[in-house]
Amino acid sequence: MRLPYLLLVVLLFPIHALRAQDAPGTTLQRLFDGMRRADTAGMSALFHPEASLHSVSTDSAGQTRVQTGDIAQWLNGIARSPAGALDEQLHFTSLRTDGGLATAWTPYTFVLNGDVHHCGTNSFHLVQDDAQGHWRILNVVDTRRTTGCAPVYTSSAVRQIEQLATEWHRAAARADSAAYFSRMTEDAIYIGTDPGEHWTREAFAEFAAPYFAAGKAWDFTATERHIFYDENDNLAYFDELLDTWMGPCRGTAIVRRTGNNEWKIVHYTLSLTIPNERMDNVISVIGAGK
Repeated sequence: MRLPYLLLVVLLFPIHALRAQDAPGTTLQRLFDGMRRADTAGMSALFHPEASLHSVSTDSAGQTRVQTGDIAQWLNGIARSPAGALDEQLHFTSLRTDGGLATAWTPYTFVLNGDVHHCGTNSFHLVQDDAQGHWRILNVVDTRRTTGCAPVYTSSAVRQIEQLATEWHRAAARADSAAYFSRMTEDAIYIGTDPGEHWTREAFAEFAAPYFAAGKAWDFTATERHIFYDENDNLAYFDELLDTWMGPCRGTAIVRRTGNNEWKIVHYTLSLTIPNERMDNVISVIGAGK
């Protein structure tokens, strides 16, 4: 269903007479900051002269429709809105660049007058082709829906990953199988300390089922954790030192963004830590067991 032009402005908003920025992400940040201020001054500087706007939607018959927008009408709608009325909140921005071309994927939740109105995803193309090297918006395409709109988390992705890892270990400590395995993707791999422990999530769950059922799973507590996250990617990884019944262990993990606000473990490796001065003893024990 076609929305009023006032609502189509969710992608495009100006700034205080500012030029297009020297980084594509900065251009987009200025765009949405301007939306919240309801200030159209300098808006055109963010757009390439050939800029185009489109919206992809699904009609009542289930057919995909493409609508072409008009920059001037969008600006008019913005200009008529009071400051603070339009607030397009981004879940994250994933950027890719190649020379003077950049793309940005920005899932969003749109708040109108303080209430969630709709949500979707913006896809931007930006180019760096003027004499000053500014990044300008060449094309914007968005989707829009009114169901399943999640609020934007105020915590950072790193904080969300930290919480994921901590709650995952806690779920095992309290023998909560559902909570534990729901934090792993369906295609997750778990590698244990034994050479034969290279498990799919399904195989790992089968192995662990008797322990969880008995209320005696494992209790691992992180004493140190390092998280590595690229804001332009949907994958991150972390390593951690663990206090376990086996003694100090190290875990390494790959996590994947599976939704606007959700991260899950896709790969985890658990290994024993061996002090260098005890390595010969360990080698002798392992060798004796062959």
